[in-house]
Amino acid sequence: MCTGIRVTANNGDIFWGRTMDLAIGMFGEDADAGRQFPSSIVTYPKGIEIKGTIDTWQSKHAVIGMGIDDTRIMYDGVNDVGLAGDVQVLMECSHDSQANITGRGQKPVTGEEFVTFILSQYETVQEIRDMIHSVALSDDTVTVQDMQLSMPLHYSFIDESGDGIVLEPIHDGSFVVHDFMGTMTNSPTYDWHLMNLNNYIGMGTIDLNQSHTLNDKFTFTPIETGTGYSMFGMPGDYTSVSRFVRAAFISNNLDSFTADKGINALYTAFRSVIVPRGLEHPNAKTTITDYTRYWSGYDITNRTVYVQTGEALTIFSKTIDPNLTQITYTPVPTQDQPTPL
Repeated sequence: MCTGIRVTANNGDIFWGRTMDLAIGMFGEDADAGRQFPSSIVTYPKGIEIKGTIDTWQSKHAVIGMGIDDTRIMYDGVNDVGLAGDVQVLMECSHDSQANITGRGQKPVTGEEFVTFILSQYETVQEIRDMIHSVALSDDTVTVQDMQLSMPLHYSFIDESGDGIVLEPIHDGSFVVHDFMGTMTNSPTYDWHLMNLNNYIGMGTIDLNQSHTLNDKFTFTPIETGTGYSMFGMPGDYTSVSRFVRAAFISNNLDSFTADKGINALYTAFRSVIVPRGLEHPNAKTTITDYTRYWSGYDITNRTVYVQTGEALTIFSKTIDPNLTQITYTPVPTQDQPTPL
């Protein structure tokens, strides 16, 4: 499970990121569990041929982000014109056969390679809106090591203007489109999450510090002068529903910040939805857990990705290199590298 958040600096610069919450090792951890998605910071140059599972396409834009080594799978990324996006799990996702998709005049695409395709081809969210009904997710599998993957997925894309979109392939692989309100998690579908926010309109940022008397008999006084009382009712668990509420409330109530503090502000918004290791076991006999394998944050204006793995506190960064001529994979260190004073 995952969470995505967008925040905006006071000059309009966009910062966006996601947590990757998964019960599969990505950086060498949990190697004894069997399955691994060996992952790195991947860069695709502009003007190269990208060979996907179904077909091959020419990259119109350079792209940088997180992906699986030696595949065309990107989890998240940003391109050289400031379009960013990611993929997350959505159990309501659907697929269809190539024959059915082409039969209704659409182009089949694989869900796992969709982020790579979009970021290497398009410049703005509006361009995606204009084309999205011409494609649909096929039921073709994508090979990762000795695994054949066809996962239930949905997507968010954001450009440097602040425009954003959520794409959910819930009709035989065809997409339902939602405007992105700055937050995304997992199931249920996006419209459900937006409706659910109506249950939390009583939350605010002004502490309730006045005493309250019932029936002129019983007086109740806020503890610690009411610090945090305005947020009573905020759900605290790690389900996708609760993470959506927390992420939406926190990211939309941050103090104004300058662009040079953008990544810090973005990371602050994520702190309450980063899932610690050990809390989410699929069953009592399994030691592996679903937790935040990595956090990635994007300075969209400067085409830079920041990454922190679940194995270390240090955040590493990499910017698109316009001079690259081949696909590169840069390992993300998993050791802490604190700055000594």
